[in-house]
Amino acid sequence: MSANTVARRVENIAENISSQLFDKSEHVEWFSLALDESTDVSDTAQVLIYIRGVDKSYEVHEELLDMYSVHGTTTGRDIFKGVEMAINQKNLRWKNLICITTDGGKNMSGKDKGVVALVSKAVENDGGSKPLVLHCIIHQQSL
Repeated sequence: MSANTVARRVENIAENISSQLFDKSEHVEWFSLALDESTDVSDTAQVLIYIRGVDKSYEVHEELLDMYSVHGTTTGRDIFKGVEMAINQKNLRWKNLICITTDGGKNMSGKDKGVVALVSKAVENDGGSKPLVLHCIIHQQSL
């Protein structure tokens, strides 16, 4: 298969998975996100967003919230757009985000233009407190 065919199939799988995921969003009181981005063989970035949410009865739900492709550049703004779209599609409120975990790359953790900075601004603009930011322990160990 050509690289383009593989990329299209990955996108189709992502759309299918996305349509099946996290149908509990209307019950989530507070949530945290974990983001991971890697580049596939066709030089397309694949971003995975995991969510851990707590509902009113303190039941914890953890699932893959979304998976999407980023074509071209993978700046903090490019990745944030996908995160923002996932948050909006699942009717989640930014102000309820309490923690975000990333791999610590510059596009994720950049002070002004990284995903963490953009997410923090979105949370604060929605009336929430700045979220706790964690650097993934698995990435720390491999560095």
